[in-house]
Amino acid sequence: MYSSIDDLLADTVIKARVTFRGLACTGWGIAGGTGGRIGFHAILSGECWVRTPASDAPTRASAGGLLVYRPNTDYLLAHGPLVSAPQTPVRLAPLSSGDSDRSVGLLCGYFDGGAANAALISTLPEFVLWPSASACPAPIAALLKAIGLCAHESSSHAFLLERLLEPLIMLVLRTVTVVPRSQLGLLRAYRDPKLRRLLTALHGQPSRRWTVGSMASVAGLSRSAFAEFFHQEVGQSPARYLQNYRLALAARLKRRGGLSTDELARQCGYRSTAAFRRRLKRASTGQATSTSTRHLGNGAEV
Repeated sequence: MYSSIDDLLADTVIKARVTFRGLACTGWGIAGGTGGRIGFHAILSGECWVRTPASDAPTRASAGGLLVYRPNTDYLLAHGPLVSAPQTPVRLAPLSSGDSDRSVGLLCGYFDGGAANAALISTLPEFVLWPSASACPAPIAALLKAIGLCAHESSSHAFLLERLLEPLIMLVLRTVTVVPRSQLGLLRAYRDPKLRRLLTALHGQPSRRWTVGSMASVAGLSRSAFAEFFHQEVGQSPARYLQNYRLALAARLKRRGGLSTDELARQCGYRSTAAFRRRLKRASTGQATSTSTRHLGNGAEV
């Protein structure tokens, strides 16, 4: 069993990919997801503005700043504080061009943890923003400075930058203010093929009528062995994990809008809208529920 995020990350392979390296010159706004992966924007030079779900007003960001975000995060990186929607840059230029006419040097891309990707995403809040070098934790600021120096060298290939970026996400993940230690169990679970297969199925079919027995079957274990193994690795019962996942999914779908409460309940695996409303109310007020595998038979629906 892993005792710290450092022990866990020592066994995790995370690949970085650069999707943009250059100067964005006047009149631009960047938004959008990263295909189910953790995205990033490093500000190498100049000044820009960042809109995030945490504030109505944009935040000024400058050289040495870093935005790391989950897929589907509603953010906007833009050349000015009045830009409120994505727009194509008027002009792009290489970092080495020296163009300084309101241009901003950016290094953008994503991190991919492969089989453990969903678990890595779950350890992060919706976004992490350090708007300047002075705001970054010292190790992250130092690494970003080295990455920026390499990025400005026209002879530096993308693969070199990507290798330098890989420890960056590890530093972000191990920062205590970013990663809740309660998430270590889920990351650990994704390292096991049996639990990874089950978690992929649960996340892909949250509306299915899951029982502890059917979950055990997907994992390829007996019910009793599965319940004990899941709790040992994840830190909670299978029933509690599925319940929490469904509630988190409901909150995410509700924020997006467009679905009635009945539709939300169905998509999140609830047959009764009234029961769904009660569960949401209990979750919002922090009331605990007593559901556990000890109270569920092989055929009892979770």
